[in-house]
Amino acid sequence: MQAYQARYQSFQPTLTKAGQEQFGLKLQIHKPCFVLSDDVYAFVEVNTDYPTRYPIVPDGTNILFFSACRELFGGTQSSILDVPLNALDGPYFGIWFQPGKLRSFFNVDVSEVTDQLVPLDFLDSKVFLSLQEGLYEKASFNDRVNYCENILIKHTRSISFPDKLKRAQNIIYQECGNISMAYLSSQVGWSHRQLNRQFLLHTGLTSKAFAQTIRINHFLKRCSQGDAPYLHHGLDLGFYDQSHLLRTTAQHNVMSLSPVSQQFMSNFYKPRS
Repeated sequence: MQAYQARYQSFQPTLTKAGQEQFGLKLQIHKPCFVLSDDVYAFVEVNTDYPTRYPIVPDGTNILFFSACRELFGGTQSSILDVPLNALDGPYFGIWFQPGKLRSFFNVDVSEVTDQLVPLDFLDSKVFLSLQEGLYEKASFNDRVNYCENILIKHTRSISFPDKLKRAQNIIYQECGNISMAYLSSQVGWSHRQLNRQFLLHTGLTSKAFAQTIRINHFLKRCSQGDAPYLHHGLDLGFYDQSHLLRTTAQHNVMSLSPVSQQFMSNFYKPRS
């Protein structure tokens, strides 16, 4: 289980110290208990004292969003999701699932809501439709985490995650997303069509799109960690040249964000020599 997580740790610029300061966020993150750690990435709670934004870069994961007045499910994103936050609606609480692991709890086709925010009735679960009320009866973040963990454990489905899909994900994580689909198919023993069918069902993305998502996420993380030119990291991750890198990262649609999010995210996406 730990090896599964070690090959891929999502990078979210908004969760960095600079991101929290830029958007005026007060953040708490809690890793799940051992029983849930293969399926749940983390529990997150966000507070703010004024209206702000919470941009989320694509990372292959899914989140259940809760606030005092609404609840939403975030389908897998292929571009940055710029979530508006209002101080009066907080605290905001999120259940952050590992890539492809939503189906450990809900019998849904994740590809049906790719790039969407939808009501929780998509999950077809009466228990989770009433989760918001129970959450906001709890006095603290830790109490809300414990409450969610108990519900998730009780409602884990008895089906097993496909071994070949888990192996395919692990290979993608190990290669930082820089991998051909022909090679991936040969390594797991599935045809390209079978690979795509399973990735779409569980992650909402084709196998190629999932690998590309992981690759760009690694690129953003590397760029945030050092002073090396952006192109250096891009070439190391298999991008052919700066033009290829720019075309790929442009798919995240930084220029369509709110001004404050665009300004912040441009620091991560705009190559410098």
